[in-house]
Amino acid sequence: MKYEYKYIVPVSKLAALREAFSPFVELDPYAASDANHQYKVRSIYFDTPQFDFYFEKLDGFKVRKKIRIRGYNEKIGDDIVFLEIKRKFKEPIEKSREKLTFDFVRRLLNSSDINYDQENDHWKSDDINGAGKFFYHVYSQRLKPVILVIYEREAYFDRFGQEMRLTIDKNLRSLPYPGIDDLFKEEKASYAMKEHFIFEVKFRENFPFWLRPVIGRLGLMKQAASKYVMCINTHKLSERMQHAGAGSPLIRMHNKNSSTC
Repeated sequence: MKYEYKYIVPVSKLAALREAFSPFVELDPYAASDANHQYKVRSIYFDTPQFDFYFEKLDGFKVRKKIRIRGYNEKIGDDIVFLEIKRKFKEPIEKSREKLTFDFVRRLLNSSDINYDQENDHWKSDDINGAGKFFYHVYSQRLKPVILVIYEREAYFDRFGQEMRLTIDKNLRSLPYPGIDDLFKEEKASYAMKEHFIFEVKFRENFPFWLRPVIGRLGLMKQAASKYVMCINTHKLSERMQHAGAGSPLIRMHNKNSSTC
């Protein structure tokens, strides 16, 4: 398990932040291989028909999860994607991911059966390794892809060896109700927070001691910064779901809590 501290930072502070932490970090190899020292992150998030995962986050559930398919950069052919289950237990985060080809994941999703066996084009549970956990959640909870989230990421590691990672996620944008074939698309994507980026500090045990003065000097405040929630809000999908799904227990609970605040 690890911890994630998040900060929403004005773009005007980006250069100062980089300069302040640069003596202590080195670029992630994937970011270093790019001329702009960044890579593109693409994630299709799944949720229930009532958007239960979204409302669990809004209502501050201490234990919750996200289900998503993640790819990187542009489609080039035999692309690798990851089926991810990210769980939060109060503060700590646990993430499991299964690495598969994009084409194989498309076929799995289109088959609606992870044990599908037809003619010679078959697969069994052993062929898809840990992906069975992902599809268990998708099928048992009737999850649907609800939003494609895209952003550029700068990533850094602590050069002194501590298990710590810094990320700067920029140009947050999204498309509602994507299909799996949309993972590598972004035409007509809508931007959120054009004037801000999300700075994340990920660590296993201790918050890096050298980073505290940087955080204080730049006036950064730790806060909730769910890219999933921000992008759902960008398209006002929550308003549509609250209107359409008033019978959901989570929505009733959320509306009740909101009305008493």
